[in-house]
Amino acid sequence: MKVSKRKIYRDFSKCILCGRCRNVCPTNAIKYEVKYNGLCTHCNLCAEICPVKAIDSYEGKISQEEYGKLYVNLKSYNERKVKLNCVMCMKCYEECPVNAIKIIDGKLEINKGNAFPSIINCNLCSLCTMVCPNNALKFEMNRIKLNPELCTLCGECIKHCPTNTMYLKDRYPAGYCVMCGRCIKSCPVSALSIKTITWDGEINTCIKCGTCVKICPVNAISLNPITDDKPLVNTNKCILCELCAAYCPVDGIPILYTLKKKKLEQWSISIDRNICIGCGLCVDACKISLKGDNAIYLNKGLAYVNKDKCIGCGACAMTCPTDCIKLTKIYETKEVVIIP
Repeated sequence: MKVSKRKIYRDFSKCILCGRCRNVCPTNAIKYEVKYNGLCTHCNLCAEICPVKAIDSYEGKISQEEYGKLYVNLKSYNERKVKLNCVMCMKCYEECPVNAIKIIDGKLEINKGNAFPSIINCNLCSLCTMVCPNNALKFEMNRIKLNPELCTLCGECIKHCPTNTMYLKDRYPAGYCVMCGRCIKSCPVSALSIKTITWDGEINTCIKCGTCVKICPVNAISLNPITDDKPLVNTNKCILCELCAAYCPVDGIPILYTLKKKKLEQWSISIDRNICIGCGLCVDACKISLKGDNAIYLNKGLAYVNKDKCIGCGACAMTCPTDCIKLTKIYETKEVVIIP
């Protein structure tokens, strides 16, 4: 049994991170952030809204050899400027999404530089529709639909959004994809397309850490570390949210198309030796994770951990039959996963 879903797919080998797709998305389902505000990201909005064409558009000026390069490395970016026929209507100044249009000596200029942008779009997992207590959001015809009359602004959809694109806008939520395709048409380097994602539930590499089991929001993944070689995926439940793939420490789940890989920042491990039975299963599990070496060891029939060797995977905690081992993972984006 396979699970399939159509999604907006971004090919980062072509994307120049300009953010133009963000400009045209009617539901703000594309989250575009910059580390440094006030620097032009080449989104082309200023050129599109200028009434006298005082700023050149990059339409037709990006060569295929430039596909995949960051916008600051494009010829059209370095040549872009406000020309002499500017009438100072201030429309570009007011509309620039990153405040990169500056007034210098009474003239408008484009402030350029690497803003260190990042971009992510709604991955149509439909989790927001599942957690909505009032059925204000529904997943129909492979798109999210909102009934604003039913929304009570409870914020559950925002709390559970894997891509963090959803937010409260005025009197209703926004940030969900309606599959209109405007982003695809707007992309100057053809980096966006509609792609059918299919998964048969197969996991390629596994250390039986149980992270995927803990992180799955719909309980579609199960694992008995004693009897199962790998986690079992119920594809009837799976919504292709990609969370399991993003959190997998060994990149064993092949469905990471939208989410970014989650980086483990720190972890803590504790062992309650009052309930440890000295079975040694944790040691065996650790040897699999560390490929023959082990951070967990037995001393006088009780489990101990060498924290200098521990990589924070959680295989020992997942395997322990008495749950005497507890591992807390903290990721760079501040999500916390506790095993078991």
